[in-house]
Amino acid sequence: MAGSAHLFLWHGRAFIVGPGIDSTPHAHYAAQITLGLDRPFRVRLGAGAPWLETQAAVFAPNQHHQLDCGGSMLAHLFVELPQRQQTVATEVHAAFPALADFAPVRAAIDAARHGGLDLDTAENAVQQWLCCALPAALSPYGYDPRINKALEWIATNPGVAPTGALLAATVHLSESRFTHLFRQQTGLSLSRYLLWLRLFEGVAAVARGDNMTSAAHRAGFADLAHMSRTFRSTFGVVPSELHKMTIAFKQKA
Repeated sequence: MAGSAHLFLWHGRAFIVGPGIDSTPHAHYAAQITLGLDRPFRVRLGAGAPWLETQAAVFAPNQHHQLDCGGSMLAHLFVELPQRQQTVATEVHAAFPALADFAPVRAAIDAARHGGLDLDTAENAVQQWLCCALPAALSPYGYDPRINKALEWIATNPGVAPTGALLAATVHLSESRFTHLFRQQTGLSLSRYLLWLRLFEGVAAVARGDNMTSAAHRAGFADLAHMSRTFRSTFGVVPSELHKMTIAFKQKA
């Protein structure tokens, strides 16, 4: 339906098309790509920074930012990148909308605005968007093989809350060496990364039909208030916004 919000969700990726939501200053593990569909929007890189108007922006992982949408329709792509985050730089004035290769993405976004985009086509559009906006991030260089192995273990053991000691033993490192290497490679502590995954599981639970309280418990939060605080500090909006969206969900990207 035109004017409503549509969320396409895969493990580690989210593609949203709909009315823009003004946010509070926030930061998150994912790289974020945002496109104004009807008019420019405003962004600032932190609470004290100046507001800048743009049609398209790229936010590096852990980059503090705030959006003022001005009633515009927006498209967002959030992606957990499988390589060092230094490969992505924040661009308030991103150039990808002018690329010829971006045309199929525009067509997919337009279809999503009118409720006519299926999950497989959305997945292809996301990959094309990444090729246009973050070509360096798609280079073959990745994490240290031991961090890759730990991330694969986490991904293939859903529902298990891994500890640093367990993951360190899996990759044959001491716990202190593993947690240091994890932060060095990802830019996040292990606990912060696991919190990011719990937020994803909360969104996935809502996509499967859970109410917000059940979703919070399923994702391992003490209560809904805990998940709401974490969600707002991460994404700058409250999780109840999820109930205003049509959500298409796929466990594996």
